[in-house]
Amino acid sequence: MIYQKKLNNNVVIALDADHKEVIVMGKGLGFNIQAGDAISADRIEKIFSLTDVKANKQLQEIIETIPISFVELTEEIFSYAKIHVASDLNDSVILHLCDHIYMALARQKEGITVKNVMLWDIQRFYQEEYQVGLYALDLIFEKMGVRLPEDEAGFIAIHIVNSQLKQTTKSVHEITKLMEEIEQIVRIVLGVNIDSQSVYYHRFITHLRFFAQRLFSEQTHENQEVDEMMLLVKSRYPEAYACVGKIEKFIQEKYDYALSEEEILYLSIHLSRIYQVSK
Repeated sequence: MIYQKKLNNNVVIALDADHKEVIVMGKGLGFNIQAGDAISADRIEKIFSLTDVKANKQLQEIIETIPISFVELTEEIFSYAKIHVASDLNDSVILHLCDHIYMALARQKEGITVKNVMLWDIQRFYQEEYQVGLYALDLIFEKMGVRLPEDEAGFIAIHIVNSQLKQTTKSVHEITKLMEEIEQIVRIVLGVNIDSQSVYYHRFITHLRFFAQRLFSEQTHENQEVDEMMLLVKSRYPEAYACVGKIEKFIQEKYDYALSEEEILYLSIHLSRIYQVSK
């Protein structure tokens, strides 16, 4: 590691073996060292690096204003999310989470509580991400000694959801609204009380999330030969197929998006399972 500049007494910017800027942490690393000096490996406690160059610069700016303990805490939450949600999460979420947690703790100390109006939807539609949020609250309490309200678990979950979305997609709020609209059609047309904890509901919601992302990113789903399967679904699951017809009409009219035959097929299959276990 080649020293470049100091962020604080214990955190510096260095170049790694690939000449990429990284953030290096170690007790007293910023003392008595000049640009171009080699940093002894036995003095390095931790190395932080984001894959995106711009995000890496932003992380450096954050470390100059926020204690490094917040970055370490956020990195631990991020690692947990990669295991329990998705291994390919965008690591730039560390920036947004770090800043959010720092500000949330500052607000808490001042007695300011921000209500999360999407909390109920997050608990239903983003169950895995919400569990990461709950884990984060426990970790924050353990590391910082402050118990944040449950609303913050929802806000943290939104950051994790955002890190899975492509930049071309709409916001989590718009995607969630579409999912809620479709679920409401299902409840009314099929006349069922849906168990949000069932495995069939979870699979249906997962399918809806990817569908909503495609719709808002204006990606079309390629049609495959599903004629025989479609005839089977129509005959075996007429209620589910009719419900998807209502969904198809609604989406066409409100969002100007035409469902592919394959999307109609898989939505019908998901709804048939929900209908069977809920009626």
